[in-house]
Amino acid sequence: MIRYTTIPAILSLLLLVSCSNESEAPVATQAGAETNAGPSIEEVSVAMGLDNVDSLMFTGTAWRIRNSFRQTLTASPPWPERDQISNWTQAIDLNAPAMLGSGDTFSSNLFFDPPAVGTHVINVPANTESWRQQLEIWLTPWGFVKGAQRFEAQSSAVEMDGISYTMFTFLSPESMISPSGMRYTVNGYVNTDNLVVRTETWVEDAFMGDMRVVGVYDDYMSYNGLMVPLSIEQQRGEGGVFGIDVSSASANPTNLSSLIPAPESSAGERGSPPASEVPADLTQALGDGAWLVGGGYQAMVVEFTDHLAVFESGQSESRGEQIIQQIRDNISDKEIRYIINSHPHSDHTAGLVPFIREGATLVTHDNNVDFLRMALTTSRTLLGEETFVPEVMGISGVGVMEDESNRIELHAVPNLHTDGMLVALLPSQGVLFQADFTLPQPGAEANPFVKTLARYIEESDVQFEQYLAVHAAQVEQTRNDLLATIANE
Repeated sequence: MIRYTTIPAILSLLLLVSCSNESEAPVATQAGAETNAGPSIEEVSVAMGLDNVDSLMFTGTAWRIRNSFRQTLTASPPWPERDQISNWTQAIDLNAPAMLGSGDTFSSNLFFDPPAVGTHVINVPANTESWRQQLEIWLTPWGFVKGAQRFEAQSSAVEMDGISYTMFTFLSPESMISPSGMRYTVNGYVNTDNLVVRTETWVEDAFMGDMRVVGVYDDYMSYNGLMVPLSIEQQRGEGGVFGIDVSSASANPTNLSSLIPAPESSAGERGSPPASEVPADLTQALGDGAWLVGGGYQAMVVEFTDHLAVFESGQSESRGEQIIQQIRDNISDKEIRYIINSHPHSDHTAGLVPFIREGATLVTHDNNVDFLRMALTTSRTLLGEETFVPEVMGISGVGVMEDESNRIELHAVPNLHTDGMLVALLPSQGVLFQADFTLPQPGAEANPFVKTLARYIEESDVQFEQYLAVHAAQVEQTRNDLLATIANE
């Protein structure tokens, strides 16, 4: 049995609260029969200035979501933290199809290392069979119109946010199908000026199911007849992840071959690397009723009287499966009742899916509940899987799982890495288990969020001996090592 008890002194407790499992995520399907409402796709092509246009290029400035999608400070959108991209140039060959866009960056990473010069690139080589790449072309206004013509789009009258549009829908080429065997759906919304203002498609994602990708286009301007939106934004997970402010554009550039160079030929066939053997036992005892599972992103397993709780699920679906197998082979066959997520970044949520399939309840910070619930309850049609109906429970403050045999304290520690972080304390075993609060190398300065954890531990008088990490350290680390990061403050 799990009890929820109050932590004395300045630590507060919020009980784990179940959340609803409703999902608004759309299912990718073919549109219905064509209606007579609205313009034809040929009329849209004329309005967009696309007749006799085979390629185009545009320049401007751009931005990208800081740290990349699902590596943000907050789990749910909006995500206001952005990196600016200068000298953006993008070219599209609508016949190949192919696309290349690039620009200059100067930014820091999510671990607050010093900013560095870099290049942001979007590259869709000709003849790629990857829908994840090709959708970047079909979601552009011009690629959408060409795709709608090429793949015999159906049209219908729709209303969105009180505004009427003509929606055109087409399916990906027959050769480009999802793991379930379905072709991919692309929708485009055309306004009363016959301009494409929104596009959308879905792509399979092991964690987010039928993940919707949206293009939003505004403030059109004519460049010698070619209609170009000055504002371009791509959205994933219901929030903006990339955008462009266009400053110039042209159709059929004469230097297309230099804007989109042909891909270099391969130097020869390369075989797949041999599969490495997984050790039979990757488990390490941490004391009575607690184990560490190594072999990748580490996980901690805690045994209660009639069930198990696991902190961290691994960096991939296969790693999650490996952790479960290690538990079954080397620890216990008890029910895995809880899978505890340290924080919502993609490399710490990818392994959740096998645990959700096992029926485990997901425990996470309150700030992550809405996003993780949305992601995990989205239809999984493209993967050919049943939709999940997981129980998701949220914590803020300090939550306690305990029975007569064991106890875990889950401490919510807001920081600049993520506002949805939990660390796990095993009082009886003297262990603090955490993710991404990596201690600095000797002589180096600790990053801001490591110092945040150290202050929290000191001010809250959280006691432990072993400081253990999801990203395994090369040497043993202790509470004193963590507190040393703020010793000179």
